[in-house]
Amino acid sequence: MENVIHGNGQAALNVCGCDRLHFTYGPITLHFDRKEFVAFADAVARLATQLGQADDSRSLAPSSAYSDTICH
Repeated sequence: MENVIHGNGQAALNVCGCDRLHFTYGPITLHFDRKEFVAFADAVARLATQLGQADDSRSLAPSSAYSDTICH
């Protein structure tokens, strides 16, 4: 049995019979087990809070922690 939880806009979470969660945002689908999804959601929530607390995106210091990330 599959259950789909729709979020705001483009987000949806499909809880399927394979014991996996399929999180879809627009054209992207990420696959998690429950524990992984909760950790991912917590991390994104923390990042959103930090961004919201910044005056604007220019006040954020560039991060070299992820040097393989390409800004386009």
